[in-house]
Amino acid sequence: MSNALPSCGLSKALLELLPEAEITSRKQTPWHSATFSGERVIIVLKLAGDVPAERATAFAKALPDTEFTLRRQLVADLLVSEMQPLEDEVLLTVEALLIDE
Repeated sequence: MSNALPSCGLSKALLELLPEAEITSRKQTPWHSATFSGERVIIVLKLAGDVPAERATAFAKALPDTEFTLRRQLVADLLVSEMQPLEDEVLLTVEALLIDE
């Protein structure tokens, strides 16, 4: 039995930006407003290796301005909401609001 998370367009896109990271958890919940539907997504990435804190900080600064092409979804909001430094790694919590096309 595998503990791997099922594939998700945003997860793939984040790993393309930070290929050395590992996704440790992902939570998706439906979201609706008066005019839009979509989902809120929370993804936790683990970043290890050389100077993970510096790489995590650079990633967090660049992420809100990054353009994504996701199938049938638009990224309405995206940010790193938490960076938790551990001994030799950093956990990054990425929060996103995805709108269905």
